[in-house]
Amino acid sequence: MSLAITPFKKYLISAALALTLAPHSNANTLPILGDYSSSIISLNTEHKLGQSIIRQIRGTNQNLRDPIVESYIQGLAWDLIPTSQLHDKRIFLAVIGNLSVNAFAAPGGVLGIHAGLILTTQTEAELASVISHELAHISQRHFAAQLDHQRLSTPLAIASILAGILVTVANPDAGSAVLSGAIANRASSNLAFSRKNEQEADRIGMLNLSKAGFDPGAMPAMFARLLELQRLQGSAPPEFLLTHPSSSGRIADSKNRASNLTKGKKGKDSIDFLVVQARLSAQFSLQQKRNIKHFRDLYSNAATAQNTFSYALALAKNNRYQDAITHFGKLPAKWRQHLFVKLSLAQIHSQYKHLNKAKKILEALNLVHPDNAAISMLSAQNYIAAGKPNRAVSILEKLTEISPEDAQAWYLLAEAHGLAGNKVKLHMARIEYFQLVGQVERAKRQLSFARRERSLTQAQSYTLDDLEQYLFQVEDYMKTKF
Repeated sequence: MSLAITPFKKYLISAALALTLAPHSNANTLPILGDYSSSIISLNTEHKLGQSIIRQIRGTNQNLRDPIVESYIQGLAWDLIPTSQLHDKRIFLAVIGNLSVNAFAAPGGVLGIHAGLILTTQTEAELASVISHELAHISQRHFAAQLDHQRLSTPLAIASILAGILVTVANPDAGSAVLSGAIANRASSNLAFSRKNEQEADRIGMLNLSKAGFDPGAMPAMFARLLELQRLQGSAPPEFLLTHPSSSGRIADSKNRASNLTKGKKGKDSIDFLVVQARLSAQFSLQQKRNIKHFRDLYSNAATAQNTFSYALALAKNNRYQDAITHFGKLPAKWRQHLFVKLSLAQIHSQYKHLNKAKKILEALNLVHPDNAAISMLSAQNYIAAGKPNRAVSILEKLTEISPEDAQAWYLLAEAHGLAGNKVKLHMARIEYFQLVGQVERAKRQLSFARRERSLTQAQSYTLDDLEQYLFQVEDYMKTKF
């Protein structure tokens, strides 16, 4: 289903206020956080705005919906969060399913990573460097600082700053056009302050990258990669560079800073990262104008583990199930035993109706990795396909208790309840799903439907009362202004 981001569309022309430009600094010390207690944005208001933004992002229907990739990005973010300067460590992650090379941070702990960025990076440490940079924007409250600096407090100004992010998520081409046209208009008046923001995000992000055990040199390497991509694409640079322009000076400055920091080994030769890249490459092969021949040629030229795995996924995508399984068997033992590879194999078995084979793999993995979100989602999908919705309900109710912000889990839970004939619980799960994607009116309609069910118990009626009260809070989130 496609849901609109209506509150911001009419403000697109002003998206230039979101721009930030590249800095230069040699300092490796952390800055003192600014005191924004008297600024126009309170921490509570930032959180409320973040709750509105993440719901609108989910509502664009652009989330990747690959539980393996989402699990990986979430884990990588959590590797970096403990060493960040975040006072509020609640991070709301959105993995965007398009090929734009982009990442963004928004107030209230919203962090967005696009599939195209994951495919552009060459190491896990490079990907971690981007996430660390964006977390630094959040920890330093650059959104609040920018508004405070410019003394902008009208709804128009707020919508203008966020429009570029929301439009880029919903329509990368449209978002890029808006931001590109805005650069010339805002650059002169916004340059100094924006450079300060980017300088802090570079410096703090690199320090935190080092503290988390990664090589801080990954950040200048990523800048250099983006700059080369910009040169190759000419007038159509990656979306990330529209708000985070790279330059030879920025690369030199970050290399100098990285040389004075501890070089960790985390992220080198990560199978997790290679598996995730392969999954994304196979998933977006049509958009990249690649067919199975592309993956076969890669495998023929160099039968590396990643190329073998990619070719297996491409074979499965082209309905060559048995050939795909054969190539899974050609993987090195270390790969065959890897969680993400086993999950990928189970998913292929499930898709081709070998449900018992998928079930055996998933049950064995659950014993070793209990409560893993990706295992839970794939297990629930497999049980639904096998005509056992009550088993799926049991798994998904536990998953939504652990991860109440997982909109896709609520969506699948509603489906499972419907197949199991649990009408009231079907409505309840739909209420949770609709509020998570910002569709408050649709959630209210489901609330009304649930109250009319003859099977409604008194305990369920009390639960519906609680849900109704929470909908008022979500409605308040969606109307947040400064």
